Amino acid sequence: MPNSSGLVSRKNVIANDDAPPVANMKKAGCIVLGVTNCSELCMWYESANFVYGRTNNAYDIRRIVGGSSGGEGCIISAAGSVMGIGADIGGSIRMPAFFNGVFGHKPSQGVVSNDGQFPLETFSKELESLSDHELEKVSMMATGPLCRYAADLDPLLRVMAGPDGLAKITLDAPVDLRALNYFSAGTDLKKLLISPLEPELCDIQLKAAKYLEDALGVKVQQKFLHRFKYSVAIWSARMQSKGGHSFTDLMGDHGSQK
Repeated sequence: MPNSSGLVSRKNVIANDDAPPVANMKKAGCIVLGVTNCSELCMWYESANFVYGRTNNAYDIRRIVGGSSGGEGCIISAAGSVMGIGADIGGSIRMPAFFNGVFGHKPSQGVVSNDGQFPLETFSKELESLSDHELEKVSMMATGPLCRYAADLDPLLRVMAGPDGLAKITLDAPVDLRALNYFSAGTDLKKLLISPLEPELCDIQLKAAKYLEDALGVKVQQKFLHRFKYSVAIWSARMQSKGGHSFTDLMGDHGSQK
């Protein structure tokens, strides 16, 4: 399968082996249809590049599909496939799921193998002294499922994770929903340089909170996350390279530099 990551310099790169999640799915009987579009270097919240062009939203071609796993979210929303694989380091599964009206899940780190991906996550120089085990624990990258139906998330995650990944979590443990704490945030977020939440989305979020309260007899606490305004800065700092090729190097002239 192609493994360009949307870079012109990698447009002819073909993967030699299946990534572990793909291999697990094929062993379970899944039929691989293809690799879908992503943003350049999987770094943006749309899916456009100079290798394949732009992927448009199946519901309205004037709109984007999110990214970086936007092609996957789009083909699932268009009923071209019922399930697929995405990668998430800053919303790259969650945003395409939201933009395309499908379901996505970013698993806990290490549950699904990230082997075979390009680019691999890099770390800041401050993390160079950490052991491989510690680096694994703090990594933000996760591979996970995208599905047309929410009910498919659980079985697909089990297949993608394999026995080793499933040993790290307890999917079959009973959960008492009434014993959990519930929080809702973002409906009152009005800050400089941050777009306000659309009234329709705000209304849906409040309705979801009320449903939980009525159905479970719980209290959903409204929270304003004061430090949320620092999230982009924290994420950007966390993405800094510890050496080798930086994102700037790889993205030179839209990824055409080798």
